[in-house]
Amino acid sequence: MIYTVNQFCDFVEQDLNGFIDELAYETNRNMSDQEKRNLSESYGQVSQMLAIAKNKSPQIGNVNITTTNMLLEYKLPAASAWCDLVMIGKGYGQKQVVIIELKNWVKNNTDAPGMKEGLITHQGVQHLHPADQVKGYTEYCQRFHSVVQDEGAKVSGCVYFTKDIDLTPYEAYPNEVLTEDYPLYNTLKAEDLADYVNERIEESDEEFATKFVNGYYKQDRNILKQVAQNFSKSIDARPFVLLDEQRKGFQLVMSALEKGIETNKKQVIIVEGPPGSGKSAVAVNLWFEAVLKYGLLGEDRNIVFVTTSSSQKDNWAEIFETYGKRYGAQNLIVPSNSFNPGMSGGTMKTEYLPVFRRMDAEKYVSPTNELSLKYEYFEDYVEYMLKNGLTRNYKDNLHFLSIVDEAHALINPLAKNFCTNKTAGWCFQMGPQVYHIIRESQISVFFTDGKQSFRDNETTSIEDIEKYANHLNAEVIRVSLAGMQFRCAGSKEYVDWVECLFNKTPLHNVKQWNDKFHLSVVDYPSEMEEFLRDKIEEGDKSVRILSSYSKKWVSGKVLNADHSHNSEAYDFVLKDKDGKYFKKYWNNPQGYNIFVQGTEGKMSEDPLVEVGCPYVVRGFDYNYIGLLWLDDVVRRGDKWMISFNNAQETANGSTRSKAKDEQKAIFKARRLKIKDMDLVEADNEYAPYTQTFFQTIAQAYRIVLTRAIKGVCIYIKDKETREYVRSLLNS
Repeated sequence: MIYTVNQFCDFVEQDLNGFIDELAYETNRNMSDQEKRNLSESYGQVSQMLAIAKNKSPQIGNVNITTTNMLLEYKLPAASAWCDLVMIGKGYGQKQVVIIELKNWVKNNTDAPGMKEGLITHQGVQHLHPADQVKGYTEYCQRFHSVVQDEGAKVSGCVYFTKDIDLTPYEAYPNEVLTEDYPLYNTLKAEDLADYVNERIEESDEEFATKFVNGYYKQDRNILKQVAQNFSKSIDARPFVLLDEQRKGFQLVMSALEKGIETNKKQVIIVEGPPGSGKSAVAVNLWFEAVLKYGLLGEDRNIVFVTTSSSQKDNWAEIFETYGKRYGAQNLIVPSNSFNPGMSGGTMKTEYLPVFRRMDAEKYVSPTNELSLKYEYFEDYVEYMLKNGLTRNYKDNLHFLSIVDEAHALINPLAKNFCTNKTAGWCFQMGPQVYHIIRESQISVFFTDGKQSFRDNETTSIEDIEKYANHLNAEVIRVSLAGMQFRCAGSKEYVDWVECLFNKTPLHNVKQWNDKFHLSVVDYPSEMEEFLRDKIEEGDKSVRILSSYSKKWVSGKVLNADHSHNSEAYDFVLKDKDGKYFKKYWNNPQGYNIFVQGTEGKMSEDPLVEVGCPYVVRGFDYNYIGLLWLDDVVRRGDKWMISFNNAQETANGSTRSKAKDEQKAIFKARRLKIKDMDLVEADNEYAPYTQTFFQTIAQAYRIVLTRAIKGVCIYIKDKETREYVRSLLNS
């Protein structure tokens, strides 16, 4: 959405509330009343500042301005942050982009400099410094926006506090250099901000503004090379050393890349392997080798590392930034959701549904929901969007190479028995994510293990990948890492034992692996923690406590990274020995990299202060794991039983609901009281939905039990279950 400065000021002066409602609609944002009030106050101040700028330089009134979500609107795939205000024009012989971050923060006397550059203490809590926030937007645009690169545009950024806030603590050490480069203004300095704008933009450039809005993700060649070289120099980084079948798989993938270069043909490579087989190690090595060998051959050769979860993205982004030694390297990581051509749930209902209803309502409109388009005609919707210029950053072969880690977590709304309303940020009318990744990539490599899919919307199989590869005329190559094991003391036999733990016929092969891999079962949670603390005392901090989804996440809204705003709202409160209680929080909501890598706050001091869930740690490993096995799945006699009351994974809500409805019908048929329904037989051939639900729980345990390299200590709350697992270890 582009306006001139004059139009923006007129909107604000004549109908500010209506203007904000229009922005919320156009950008598909669900703004709270508080957000709208903040924008109302901020836009009023911005309009006054721009009036000052126009008085000094009248031609600024024709300069283009956008107030939309720039980074999301333009589908720069590695970003999803709201940029408040962007001014686009030209000045002093150069195209100019000025990003203004708005902060409607309330004045107070407690603000103080942060612990390090890029942080600020505001109202007693450590925040990202607003100057560092705008620095991120500015550098991202400079390095990853195609039009900025092609036009040689200059991108500048500043912060405007739209209240009379004291800037002194914000400009003080350690942020004095940061705020020189990305200056701060408050309402008392509105005239200075007007000068800042006028010093950069002299006149409008509507053609450049239009190009900017329609720009796409394009990688900076230098940053690609730098990150890759630093990866390759890190010979002591254990996860990146390849052995045996990994090396064979790596060479097969590189061979396919070479063939793709020669023939210019679309390629799809599927690399499959069990937990611990080194899929991520191969993926990362493939990324930097491809950059060094092919990344600089052409200007548009994006080589992207695609993640399928927030945990993956947070952690790989930090790793890339570390090896990149340069701000912005984390933006070489792109989420799978970024391959969406531009349709959201809101635009589907308001813009596309009326169009396709008129075309052919019987064909396109869902028979069960008149407010929804059918998923299976996603290609028709995409072609309509392309034909009418409605896509965002969507191009065939936009990326030369897309490397997709944890591809089993990709969303496919057309999968058999797909049953979820958890979109995870993906519009289901856009169809399978894998289709778009293949279409937008000349070569795509999918690293996958179907047994690690445990959420309702993780529905992409190897067969799906092959199906859409064939549909898009791509050559398919399959590579197997089966037999390789770099976790679990290299014991494939232990992984086999875990695979069969929840089967009717468990394996009795403990003697084949118990001398290599430590597995113990304890009676109290404190004993499990003591086991891990002993490892820390011995100098090994690669330890973590994990659990399946048997406890609700109640601490998420009150816990921060350093636990300075913690509360008694512990997620885990377990009876322990000597009448004491064992208390822990779920993993921190401030960023999954804090939990997985323990890089900040309390986790950097003590890796055992928080409990990780399967979603967070999938794809990562530790030397030792402590597992809290609680009440979601228990053993009764010769059967596994699941508890509806204690299985708390919200992302499996649809599967859980179907299983629960199925059990209600069974209880009713047997004339049992439904209110007594909790523990039910997990593996009953007459209850298929319950079986499916049980499998999601079992898969979560499979994930957490295969994270350790050297050993696992398990606290099992239920006594009968505890004794059953012990009996397997002694058999």
